[in-house]
Formats: sequence, structure tokens, C-alpha cells
Amino acid sequence: MEAAPHAVLESIRGCARRGDWQNAQALVETLPQQTLPRTIEGLAAHLRDLQDTLIVARTARAHLAESLIRLQAVAGFNRTRAVQSAPRQEFGEMAEY
Repeated sequence: MEAAPHAVLESIRGCARRGDWQNAQALVETLPQQTLPRTIEGLAAHLRDLQDTLIVARTARAHLAESLIRLQAVAGFNRTRAVQSAPRQEFGEMAEY
């Protein structure tokens, strides 16, 4: 039995929120086989569902990108800190004139 378009879009939104992009992709690939509503009102509701799904996916992707940027910043900070925490040789004390 084929799932209703609304149910598929709701599942895609859930996958996007969880970051389950493989399942989201598999669900998106089923969209062309879905039967569209026959009424204007049904089509309008379906369009709203599609737009909501796109917004959720873009928002989830933006959060992932933001997290990646933060992780890269932390990694850069940690690398810089590791270099700075290396023991320094004090040339003033070592030099004998």
C-alpha cells in the first residue's frame, strides 16, 4: 500500500530533524510516484506541505553547517593552543657572554 503524500513529507521532515539524510533521500526519491490531490484545495495543501518540508530541510542543513563551523573553530583553537603550550627555550638564561 502506498503512503499518502502528506505522510511521506512528514517522514522526510522527521528525517531532516534527526539528521537522517539517507532515509530522507530514499523518501524524496518516492515523491514522483506519489498521487497528487485532485482538488485545488488539496493541491494547495500539498504545496504548503512541500514548502514546509523544504524549510525544515534547509534549516536542519543550516544547523549542521553552523555546527561544522564551530567544530572547525574549536579544532583550530586547540591546534593553536597546542603549539603555544610547547615548552619555550629561554635564550636570555641560556646565553653566556
